[in-house]
Amino acid sequence: MSSNPLYRLFIAIPLPDYQRLALSRWSESMQKELPFQRWVHPSDYHITLQFLGACTFKQAREVKRELKQIVAQEEPFHLHIDTIGFFGVPTHPRVLWAGLGGDVERLLTLYETVANKIEPLGFTKEKRAYKPHITLAKKYWRNDFPYDRLGELSPIHGELYWTVDELILYQTHQFRSPMYHPMAQFGLG
Repeated sequence: MSSNPLYRLFIAIPLPDYQRLALSRWSESMQKELPFQRWVHPSDYHITLQFLGACTFKQAREVKRELKQIVAQEEPFHLHIDTIGFFGVPTHPRVLWAGLGGDVERLLTLYETVANKIEPLGFTKEKRAYKPHITLAKKYWRNDFPYDRLGELSPIHGELYWTVDELILYQTHQFRSPMYHPMAQFGLG
């Protein structure tokens, strides 16, 4: 057995239960109309800030130390769900997601702060532009995704606004559902 166990980690913003419920109800209502291979478990909904990948206990401890310093400088802010979109080929998308509105500039600043503070610890900063979102489903089954009708899909009902007041260092447990479990939580402010 290795003396340096590896954890698969990422840093994210969690969603409150009422947001998870609204997204879950919408996702359930869309599963026949949008046959994706895998719909995300409601407990796994989040907004990723930084993917870390495989980490040792020592690296996880260093990340926690940095996150404590980051959140001490950040105040809570507001977001809301405002759109549905996808990543990938229009007729065969990889990911169906919920987009965000509200204080997105604060979210982008928080993303940059996290990425810049974590990079010196040996974690690669994402090269692609950051597009904050909540993943709802992955791997569309067919080649007929109705991308031109996204605006016609049933709207998401429920409370769509919330206050972002914490970050979570999540550990991934592949082949479990839900797959993501908090390793550490960090309150903003």
